[in-house]
Amino acid sequence: MKEETFLNIIKSILPESVKYIGDDTAYIPEKDLILTQDTLIENVHFRHNTINPYYLGRKSVAVNLSDIAASGGIPQYILISLSMPENTDESFIKEFYKGVNSICQEYSTVVIGGDLTAAKEISISICAVGSGEGLIPASRRTAKPGDVIIVTGNFGSSATGLSLLEEIFNETVAISEISEEIKKKFINSHINPVPRIAEGREILKLADKPAMMDSSDGLGDALYKICQASNVGMEIDFEEIPYDKDIWEVFADENTVINRVLFGGEDYELVATVSEEIYEKLKKEIFVKKIGAVKSVDEKSGAYVKFKDGKSLKIDSKTLNSSAFQHFRQIKK
Repeated sequence: MKEETFLNIIKSILPESVKYIGDDTAYIPEKDLILTQDTLIENVHFRHNTINPYYLGRKSVAVNLSDIAASGGIPQYILISLSMPENTDESFIKEFYKGVNSICQEYSTVVIGGDLTAAKEISISICAVGSGEGLIPASRRTAKPGDVIIVTGNFGSSATGLSLLEEIFNETVAISEISEEIKKKFINSHINPVPRIAEGREILKLADKPAMMDSSDGLGDALYKICQASNVGMEIDFEEIPYDKDIWEVFADENTVINRVLFGGEDYELVATVSEEIYEKLKKEIFVKKIGAVKSVDEKSGAYVKFKDGKSLKIDSKTLNSSAFQHFRQIKK
């Protein structure tokens, strides 16, 4: 069963909640509150051999701050529920919360509570609280034909880093052919993502109701979800998508590179739609790259990625089910 199916069931049972469900965050306008919650599960979202407790603490907070960034909001508070085996060493707690503290200090965010419980495996559930500070947060539902599609950074780096970590763990021969500098760069992208708080705020401040979300589940997933939420089509030029060209030092196969860039996930870059005029203003203030255009559903139904050989790929639920990260498909029984 897919995540989208679960969400539709929840919406049908909780009709009064529908207006809050569907974006990276929920917004309570009467309180000017932006709320989000994410959970990281051992052996689903992370493994001990691919990330240490310090960076796990940082990343656990970063993924929630990224949701706040996708709304254009300002993060303020964090609550952490940490479930773990009873034999967990105290050093894990110390390093985990050192990582939490380091990223919270960077973004002026304070841990105000949470919960500690026993479990068979580590589970980290974090609620982040922020504010619009006078601005209505961005949504996925406001993309308009004629808008351009912009992104805030490289895609495919985190998935490449994870692949390298798994290769290192398996001690394969191929890993020795890649320079330490390249390995370190991609691995850092995976274990230490950067929430684009400043970029999200700038986009929200300059644009008139931008559609925006983060790419936690991949660029292709974000493009598809914005199309679905806004009832628009998209045309994307793969050659315009920013990615670190050193990825070719890790994967020689073109199809693998394309898969990592479009569907790798966990890059936590922002994907937004704005007018051409706003894009010209934004690129003078922050790094943003135009990768395509929003179309009406009459012109394009769904998101199409064009390649230099003239071929194209339609990103739909079928494509995502076969290529992208799906939470419930990853669980091994």
